[in-house]
Amino acid sequence: MRAASDDGVDVEQISPLFLRLCGFALMTGAVGFIAHLVARSMLTAAASGSSATFATHALWVPVNALGASGAALVVLGLSGLYASFAYTHERLGLFGSMLIGLAWMVLGVFLSLYSMIVLPWLAATIPGLVDGLNSEPATIVTFGVGVIAELVGTILLAIPLVRHRSKSNWIGYVLLASALMLVLGDFVIAPGGPATNVAVNLVSNLGPMLLMLAVGALGRQLWSAHVAV
Repeated sequence: MRAASDDGVDVEQISPLFLRLCGFALMTGAVGFIAHLVARSMLTAAASGSSATFATHALWVPVNALGASGAALVVLGLSGLYASFAYTHERLGLFGSMLIGLAWMVLGVFLSLYSMIVLPWLAATIPGLVDGLNSEPATIVTFGVGVIAELVGTILLAIPLVRHRSKSNWIGYVLLASALMLVLGDFVIAPGGPATNVAVNLVSNLGPMLLMLAVGALGRQLWSAHVAV
């Protein structure tokens, strides 16, 4: 018995239902998180980049609830990639997807929950602490680890996808572009955080957007994989 998804990832003897559920989680989570990033970029620009202002916007909580839900679905759905890469002993893909899972727990789930629960309360009660908390060493280290995990994981995941000469190796190139835009967005385009221009915010978020596009495409392959039972 043998079957493989279109990108060459062997899915032999892995439960078809498990793969389909993981694929569905990746697809819906990716779409939800991209929508969250677009809406968040618009809200922060409309508030002229002021954290205390956009955190009290009526749409801020639901937008970040969407982000937390989407990120959680992606983290759950990545288990399908873990299983596929582990079965084929593709270590780079396995380590890469695991690092992306770690990054998304920090930058996706935790950051969205923090923005949804803590930030509005701070903005309403102690607005002076909103920006000050972001400069705390613990905060910088935590999100620094998340960014490094996302960057390294994205590159590691891209390598086996680019290496496979198939019609779907374009996903690997999207991942490489995501890694590049992550660095440019965080350190060149908007190093100081949200800008007052929607276009700048959107471009600075292209790194995670492209990552979610690639993850969603991998989810679609898991969803449609023909697996021997």
